Amino acid sequence: MIYVSEGLLYICFAVLTGALLLRIVPEDRRPSVYVPNGLLLACAIAIPVLSYVPIHNLAVVFGKEFNMTYPAVLKSILLDINTGKAWVWTAIGSIGLAFLLGLKAFRDDKHMPKVALFITFLLIVWLGYASHASSLYGFKGLLTHSLHFLAVSVWIGILFVAGWFSKDADNWRSFLRWFSPVAIAAVAVSLAAGLVLMSFTTPDYVNAWMLPYGQMLLIKHLLIVPLLLFGYTNGFLYKKIADRSNAFNPVRWLRAESAIALLVLAATGILGQQTPPHNVKETLQTVSPSPLFTGLYKGSFSPDLTLHFSMHTESLLMLAAAAVMAAGLLWTYRSNRLVPAVLMGMLTAVFGYLGLMFAVASSF
Repeated sequence: MIYVSEGLLYICFAVLTGALLLRIVPEDRRPSVYVPNGLLLACAIAIPVLSYVPIHNLAVVFGKEFNMTYPAVLKSILLDINTGKAWVWTAIGSIGLAFLLGLKAFRDDKHMPKVALFITFLLIVWLGYASHASSLYGFKGLLTHSLHFLAVSVWIGILFVAGWFSKDADNWRSFLRWFSPVAIAAVAVSLAAGLVLMSFTTPDYVNAWMLPYGQMLLIKHLLIVPLLLFGYTNGFLYKKIADRSNAFNPVRWLRAESAIALLVLAATGILGQQTPPHNVKETLQTVSPSPLFTGLYKGSFSPDLTLHFSMHTESLLMLAAAAVMAAGLLWTYRSNRLVPAVLMGMLTAVFGYLGLMFAVASSF
């Protein structure tokens, strides 16, 4: 339940960010987009509800551990712990955002979306304040996590809204002229901030693959590969293909890209509710190893393992297959074949995963 709620929370942020950003873009520089105001209102209301789920779980655990009543534990969490304090501000901000979105004037006033977007950015900052990085590294962790999630919300939010809520493909080239550099900048910021976050939470990246957190982090990184390939095709190959074929529909491809982006968000949501392995060996004393790792690892498992890469024929073949699938995705885009492209994108991640896991060796 907590993983589902976290994934839905990130989707709500992406929808709000993307829809509000597109509302302030001139109409001649984007396709016609209609996002029902009720959906935006529902996202604003859902944010405090969904972000309360981990607080509820924490209150239940602490209540049993310290033999305290639920209200007493909840009061302590909301007043004394960063996660609780952030939720209070999130609830206040979400109520204000919902009130703003519910105003009839919001639909016509050109300044209202800017105010709503500012509140949404504040909510993202409070989400960063509740993060593991913020609790461990203070302002540095807060800034890094907030920048990472803001960049992802801008990139995936615009992508998702333009793909699923556009009514036509008008002004598509004008849209891509500004969205492509924005997406590149957002990807660069998210990757840079993500690397810094990894240095905070997962300094021993390869060894962390023994843990569920490390496995999910690896899967997330591999899912980003087909996402970037789709981003490259939609951002750079689209003009050439559209000039050659009037039947080419960019909306279908943007939807496929956004569907993979949702998988990345889902993986991010799962990571947000798992304990980061600052020290892998110590974490393995309290957390069971990942079934994915133990199922694919050929040797006998021990918490004292130190992982490294040792390339073998099977791992090289899998990595080569991943490269072939990546090239195939670009080729199917040129021939306007969406379903094979999506399959090849997913197989790029699958073969890449197997190639890396088959290359894992260990020493004590």
